[in-house]
Amino acid sequence: MHGDRSQHGGEPAGCAEELQPRRLSVLFLCHRLPFPPDKGDKIRSYHLLMSLAKQGDVDLVTHVDDPRDLRHVEVLRESCRTVDVFPLHPVVGYVRVLGALATRAPLSVAYMTRRPAARRVRELLAGRSYDLVVGYSSQVAAYLPEDLDVPVVFDLVDVDSAKWAAYGDARGVLRGFIPRLEERRLGAFEKRIAAECARVVVATQREASVLEQRVGRFGAVAIGNGVIAPAVVPDHGSRDAGLVVFVGMMDYPPNVDAVQRIADGVWPRVRESVPDARFRIVGRAPTANVRELAARPGIEVTGEVPDLSAHLGAAEVALIPLRIARGIQNKVLEAMAWGLPVVASPSVSACLHDDAAEAVSRHAEDADLADEVVRLLGDAALRQSRGDAGRRFVARHHDWERIDGQWAELIDGVLGRAAS
Repeated sequence: MHGDRSQHGGEPAGCAEELQPRRLSVLFLCHRLPFPPDKGDKIRSYHLLMSLAKQGDVDLVTHVDDPRDLRHVEVLRESCRTVDVFPLHPVVGYVRVLGALATRAPLSVAYMTRRPAARRVRELLAGRSYDLVVGYSSQVAAYLPEDLDVPVVFDLVDVDSAKWAAYGDARGVLRGFIPRLEERRLGAFEKRIAAECARVVVATQREASVLEQRVGRFGAVAIGNGVIAPAVVPDHGSRDAGLVVFVGMMDYPPNVDAVQRIADGVWPRVRESVPDARFRIVGRAPTANVRELAARPGIEVTGEVPDLSAHLGAAEVALIPLRIARGIQNKVLEAMAWGLPVVASPSVSACLHDDAAEAVSRHAEDADLADEVVRLLGDAALRQSRGDAGRRFVARHHDWERIDGQWAELIDGVLGRAAS
């Protein structure tokens, strides 16, 4: 822990001070504890925090919804000036959602915001002179006062109102009522964020276009996610024959829908051609419906695993047919980093750069997805070629050092500083 340092203290005097920009004072509001970086939202928020910590002294205000994560707070204190963590108890969240039904507040914002966190944000803003406030995920925007005179950069990551719209469309008239209500409320909230912040960031150019269409915000900045690729991966002559993998949080509805789709419509077709093929679902918190899939022929459900590399390094193909996908899917980047050819749905591939086609095959229908998996399982040279293309792709577009530079350039622009 750096302690409660003076606002910009610690710079050397004289010429060195002239050569180096002074350290910034930054307030970082994050919807969930940005550690450990072991799933999509935490991977991005952790790297954003590390980028901010390189440039300034950071006060972190965040929530924790998994009590096990509290053991990681001390790790974050090593990079932050102060860390304030506020627990999210589900019962409190649902009570707040019920109360919000009678208002115009987004239900997801009501679920996640807490009065003690709001008080702490007000105390920090009153007690320190900040150069910059950075928000991560729309929910924490509720903590920002309307009269704030500090520039704000907000990373929405994805346009969540569009995701709620997709949920509503998928669930029909009655079951889709709440998602469509949330779409309208959150869309209005996103419009307010876009109007009041110095910069709004999303994870892909596609999301930037969606934001502009939905809320009229022009000039949203697209900064992608990175991935850490292993220096060496197993070649496709030595992997576990017939193993196909899906990696993700298995209580997240789009992931649950995707593996259910595979089990019902894709995997039986694959097994007709490759009887020994196995489909492995890897990820924490599998729902009861997901766990039940392990009773079907050729399907395995691991639950939480200590290390994904054992599964990504053994598999021959990654199958990722999400029907609802916003922003960059980290599971796709991880698969490519490990040299896996990816078979995906159009909604997944649309989030990637155009040159991803060398590594990612795109199919909308279950029969076509199955045919492509069968083709890849039977052709090691094709798997190797696609896997090598994927590793080149992530090195070209999703290197964390490059993304860190994009954040630094954006912040310099907001503050009117010369590029560091």
